[in-house]
Parts: sequence; C-alpha cells; structure tokens
Amino acid sequence: MKILHIQASPRGPRSRSTMVADHLLTRLAGAVTETLDVFDPLPEFDNAAIEARYAIIHGERADPESVAAWEEIRRLVDHFLSFETLLFTVPMWNFGIPYRLKHYIDLLTQPGLAFSVTPDGNVNGHAAGRTAIIIAAGALDTTPGSPLAGLDHQVAYMQAWLGFIGVGDVHIIRVQPTYGGPEVIEAAMARGYAEAEALAERLSRPSWV
Repeated sequence: MKILHIQASPRGPRSRSTMVADHLLTRLAGAVTETLDVFDPLPEFDNAAIEARYAIIHGERADPESVAAWEEIRRLVDHFLSFETLLFTVPMWNFGIPYRLKHYIDLLTQPGLAFSVTPDGNVNGHAAGRTAIIIAAGALDTTPGSPLAGLDHQVAYMQAWLGFIGVGDVHIIRVQPTYGGPEVIEAAMARGYAEAEALAERLSRPSWV
C-alpha cells in the first residue's frame, strides 16, 4: 500500500488528528508512507497560474511565466495521483478546513489534470479507484445527528471534493469533541484510536477474504 499522508495541522506531534493517523499507520503492515505537510512551501496559485489555466481551457498559447507556473502545478497533481491511498489529517478551523489545505486543494483541482468534463457536461474525476482516509479533529461535536451537525464544513467539504475528483472509497475517523475536561478529550482520543485500529484491520485484509 502506497500512502500519501497530507498533514494539514501545523501542531506537529501535538496534533490530535496526527496522533490518530500515526496510530493507524503503525498498524498498516507493509505500507509505504510519504508525508506532505501543507504548511511547507507550496506553489502560488497566482495570476500566472490562472492565466495558464484559462489559456489551456480556451486552447490558446500562454506566456513562458504562465507555462512554468502550470508545469509546477502539473507536477504536484501527478505526485498526488501517483498514490493509491490518500490520508488526510484535518483539524477543524472555524467550522471548515485550514487555509493551507484549501490552498493545496485549489492547486490540485485543475481541468485536464485532476478532472475533465465530457461534451455532455459530465465530470470525470481522475482520482477514481483510489482510497481516501479523513481523520478529522475538532473542538466541537459535529457528527451527523448531533445538535451542531449543521456547522460541519470540514468533513462535508472533504467528502464533496474527493467525490468530485473521483474518489469513491472514503473512510472517516472523527476525533471530536476535543474541548472540555480531560475525560472528554481522553474519550475522543480513545474512540479515534479504536476506529483507526478497526480501519487498519479492514484495509490490511486480503481482497479475497
């Protein structure tokens, strides 16, 4: 199993989503994991990149600066699509996702690279056949059915985006709520660890079982 771990928390080992991700990864025997920290430098999605995007969409020639910006984005998308399993550690920031993760997603989600549109208007996601794991931590309990479920723009957004680029096999582990006394936090972590262990067992099981 070749895993890309997209690390979206700047807290390093203190990140609760990362703690659960590490717990999961240590139980996936034989997995090869590469970590991409979105708080490390990423290409800019600036005017040059946008001009290249529109030039490609309209079949026009782009200037050298725009071409160079687009090639950098192309390499990033190719790298992302070279993995069969995508693991996201995602803290909740203001009911949504960290801005640097959104930056990474904006870089990836390009026509002709991560998706294409057919003449009849259907979208083909180029990440089809891949597995995604979302480990979502948050101070609030926004699980479906909870009083604050309507504030979930974290997991809901990630699921919608992954579906758009073609990922149909999505597993979700919620580490919530992480605000409260020690007993509240310990319970959230215990649930996260238990779900990680169960998921590792399922993913490690041979396909013919």
